[in-house]
Amino acid sequence: MDISRARQLLDAVSAAGFDVYERETGDCQLVVPILHEDNDMVDIFLQDSPLGEGHVRVCDFGMALMRLSYTFDINTPTRENIFESILTNNRVRNDEGNLYLDTPVAQLNESILQFAGCVQKVCNMRYWGREAVRSAFYEDLNTFVSTDLTQFRPVANLAPIEDYPVVSVDWNLTHNHRNLYLYGVGGNDKAKSVAISLLEFKKAPLSFISLVVHEDMEELGAREKSYLTRNADKQYPDLGAFKVDAVDDIYRLVGTSPEAVPP
Repeated sequence: MDISRARQLLDAVSAAGFDVYERETGDCQLVVPILHEDNDMVDIFLQDSPLGEGHVRVCDFGMALMRLSYTFDINTPTRENIFESILTNNRVRNDEGNLYLDTPVAQLNESILQFAGCVQKVCNMRYWGREAVRSAFYEDLNTFVSTDLTQFRPVANLAPIEDYPVVSVDWNLTHNHRNLYLYGVGGNDKAKSVAISLLEFKKAPLSFISLVVHEDMEELGAREKSYLTRNADKQYPDLGAFKVDAVDDIYRLVGTSPEAVPP
């Protein structure tokens, strides 16, 4: 789309406050009074639409997903579902990272605003639908355990006390004939539940090493932190720390090296 046609389109729909300029690549980028939280302008471009003369394509050339990637990865089914729901609710499509919306010329003004709102939601996915995103912590942990810790023969949702199935372990890992009970903790309620389970296992008594991975340890209440500190053998402040240290820590905690003893 050439710059003169882009300006004619904006004038035709009385897109007040919008302007357009031609980039060195020949693309027409909108100047819009719509900003991200850091005051950068939302990146929006106009293209000819494959639907013909009466339509315009509003797109971002992949800028939203690139911006999001600095702080957040869409790398689990839960996050993908959140992402897809944002696009669907705004009639926006995704072509290999390029978000776009084909719109009739008469609706261009409204479509630009709608597209800008969609881009803002995508770029703020780490905040949007916080409870839904929070559940991704457990999914991320499960994915890591089931794909990166297979040498420790992970078993999910194990109930170590046969007559007490309510008290269970998120994951049981095994190495050198030792059991390691692994939990993910995403908040105070789970922290209390884990502390109670560990106490029950000690009373049983069972032989085990306990590992606790926090979504964000700093968000726990003081009492919950104290419960886990007294009862857990090893805690990780967040999932990133666990991913980095898990394998070496497991070998160290059971008193072996990767070469010395088979799983």
